[in-house]
Amino acid sequence: FITMLPRTETPEHTEGYEGFYHLVGISGTVEQTTLNYIIRDHDRARFEQRKKEIEHLVRKINTEFPGCAKVEIKDQYYNMREKVEPVMHIIDIAKKAIEASGVECRVKAIRGGTDGAQLSFKGLPCPNIFAGGLNFHGRHEFVPVQSMEKAMMTIVKIAELTALR
Repeated sequence: FITMLPRTETPEHTEGYEGFYHLVGISGTVEQTTLNYIIRDHDRARFEQRKKEIEHLVRKINTEFPGCAKVEIKDQYYNMREKVEPVMHIIDIAKKAIEASGVECRVKAIRGGTDGAQLSFKGLPCPNIFAGGLNFHGRHEFVPVQSMEKAMMTIVKIAELTALR
């Protein structure tokens, strides 16, 4: 199954807004193997197509080896853009707050799962802002105290700017 997916559509071979299949877990015994994937794509139609491709590959395996494979897909979240775009003033507030905290504002795509995406689809549009961390999701991940202070100052400034609105 792993070799049936496009080799170049994995996190290490993609960047920015490119979607991917991410094998995050594999376990097995003599009788059964389980693969756990995360599917990501910033474009909703391509995201849905990626899910269909997984289902297609399972059917293909079962054609050759009946009953061998099954798939269970659970949507974790979607791209928050569709929930944030109607309320772009929150982006403007965040940018002003970041700059007021002495941090250069750089807008870029986040390729992983976020609490902001979960909150946005539960009715609270919530773009991601920096947390000050470096080397995310690796053994050398860390957050300097000074960066945490800047993040805290940004959040306070967001509250101030929102109160003035």
